[in-house]
Amino acid sequence: MRNLALFSTASVDHLLWSTNSEITQLNSPALSIFTDFDHSQPMVVDSNTGAVNTLEIMEKTHSFMRLVVDKNNKFLGVITKHQLSDSKMLKMTNKFDSNLDELLVTDMMIPREELMSLDYEQLTSASVSDVVRSLQENGLHHILVIDHQQHHIRGLIAANDVARKLKVPINIEQPPSFMHIFKTNLAKNARLF
Repeated sequence: MRNLALFSTASVDHLLWSTNSEITQLNSPALSIFTDFDHSQPMVVDSNTGAVNTLEIMEKTHSFMRLVVDKNNKFLGVITKHQLSDSKMLKMTNKFDSNLDELLVTDMMIPREELMSLDYEQLTSASVSDVVRSLQENGLHHILVIDHQQHHIRGLIAANDVARKLKVPINIEQPPSFMHIFKTNLAKNARLF
C-alpha cells in the first residue's frame, strides 16, 4: 500500500475545462449517449426497500430513476420519482388499505413486463437523432437497452443525459391516452354546437 501526499489548494483558483473537441451532435453515433453497464454500475434499489425510503435515496443521490432488483440481483422493474409522487403513493395506500410506511418500492414500480427497450445491436448503427425521436415519440425519459445475444440488460439512455451532451433541451411529453383523446374530441364537438 502506498501513502499519498496531500497538498494545499490555497493558491489554486482555476478549474480545468475540457477541451475535448468530440461534441455530441444529432448525427453522432447513438453509443455516444449510452450508459453501458459493462463500464458503469447500474443504479439499483432492493425490492424490499420502502417506497418512502426509495424516494429519499433518489433525492439524496439526485437520481430520477432506479432499477429494482431482488436479493439475487434479478431485474424486476423500474422506479422513477414520478411513480413515487405523493398523489400516487396516497392512491396506492387507499387501494391496499395500508399506511405510507408499509408501501414497498415493488408496489410503486413499473414491472419489467410493461417496459419497452431498444436492442444493443440496433443501437450500434443508430444515430443520436434516432434515439431522441424514439424517446419523444414514446414519451420516455429513460429507455433500457437489451443485449439479446447475452440475454441481459446492457444499459440505458436517459433524456436528461442526452440533453446535457447536446447542450439543448429535449422536450418529452407523455403520449396522449385514450381518455385524453376522448376528452379533447368531446370538448371540440361541444364548441361546434
